[in-house]
Amino acid sequence: MHLIIKTKSILIFIFLIVIKNLSAQNTFSPYSRYGIGELNTTLPAHNLSMGGAFTALKPDSFLPVFINTGNPASYALIRFTTLEVGGTNFVTQYQTQTASPTKWSTNFSYANLGFPVRNKSGICFGLAPFSNVGYNYISTSNLDNVGTINYNYSGSGGLNKVYAGFGTMPFKNALIKFRRKRLYIPDSLKKLSHFSYTLKENLNKILSDFSIGTNLVYLFGDITNGVQITYPNSTLYTNVARVRDFTTGDFTGNFGLQTAITVDSVKTKNKNGTTHKRAMREKIKITFGFFSSINNTLNSSYSSIAYNYNLNAYGNPTIKDTVFYNPSQSGLIKLPLEQSFGIGFKKGERINAVADFGITSWQNFKFFETVSSYKNNYRYAIGVNYVPNKYASGSGAYIKRINYRLGANYNTGFLEINNSNISSYNITAGVGLPVGIGRMPGMVNLGMQYGQLGSTNNNLVRENQLRFFIGFTFSDKWFQKFKYD
Repeated sequence: MHLIIKTKSILIFIFLIVIKNLSAQNTFSPYSRYGIGELNTTLPAHNLSMGGAFTALKPDSFLPVFINTGNPASYALIRFTTLEVGGTNFVTQYQTQTASPTKWSTNFSYANLGFPVRNKSGICFGLAPFSNVGYNYISTSNLDNVGTINYNYSGSGGLNKVYAGFGTMPFKNALIKFRRKRLYIPDSLKKLSHFSYTLKENLNKILSDFSIGTNLVYLFGDITNGVQITYPNSTLYTNVARVRDFTTGDFTGNFGLQTAITVDSVKTKNKNGTTHKRAMREKIKITFGFFSSINNTLNSSYSSIAYNYNLNAYGNPTIKDTVFYNPSQSGLIKLPLEQSFGIGFKKGERINAVADFGITSWQNFKFFETVSSYKNNYRYAIGVNYVPNKYASGSGAYIKRINYRLGANYNTGFLEINNSNISSYNITAGVGLPVGIGRMPGMVNLGMQYGQLGSTNNNLVRENQLRFFIGFTFSDKWFQKFKYD
């Protein structure tokens, strides 16, 4: 009973934090003006510390159980009820050829709750910001017979996502059934068909590790984009402002696959030259993953207005007349198709390394009546998690149970402005500190990321960003009947 009350209190606290932060400004980037804003990775802190690589990451370790929300196929590996919540603090320097302003903010990142279904499936629910819009900058031009013209671009808002996912391992018992069926086959018969037996055994190992999963995602939010055109040195022209608001709320989804090849024994020869198998102390797994989003369309609506105005003595706008006004128009937003392929290497409970290659087809993106002029984005990510001895005990054991993480990623970018490609790179590092609250073993995940986006060439902006993230993971057994309370 005390555990239930404690858990409910944690969930209520998280809910209040989420509601408070969903409307907070999560970016100041001028590049959030394009598309549907600056996209969030929405990955947990332990993934972010590993460079954001997720496609082939199989969280099949024992407590605490992590949730890899990047690939829903991993939900099948959830063995305990797991609660995760995280936040981000970032400091960004926006560097141009003439100025270098600095902005900072602290925001909510994600909240996830997953639990097992029987012994080969899992369900996960979550909430996270999907994209952020927050920019305010001025561009100036000079025209003959007109003079200086200032363009003040501003925008705010973003999209959030709520999702429910399911993952399962449909052939989890394939290897057990294969070995049980051939348990009483004589060794002499096995030797005669050794190649065939080994091949079938390895295929059943792959089938046993195969998982498939999907997320049903609801995207919702509001975005406002506006521009003010002013003539500071002329009284012959009227200032013009244009504002466009759009709202969306519709379903989309994604799915993923994962499997692995396990090496659990090696062949050795004794003094007599006899070959036999020896079980490995630490199993080696080569993991594979695939992820794909659904590039469907979102039902949306927008309103737009343009008007002429003058500035009074206090610098406040006074509207003269309305140029046009569309109070409510319906339209569609076609999402880009995202696909990624991953490979990983895992040795026992100590080393887990993964690498990703992803493609996001921004060339197919459509925003209402505007056809995309964006480029396809290519993503490369690599990361590693190392823990010296997860089950260490005694003096100095805590240091051995800490998880150490490193990673890096590179995005070619989907924007090309002034003949310059807006690419980005990030270097990440972090630690996972084991903790426990009552019967809920968990981990505090701390990480940091340094990266750059864009450049100062051709009158553009380079963003130098230092990001700190923190995540909490708690695992426990729910839905159990205890004989004694």
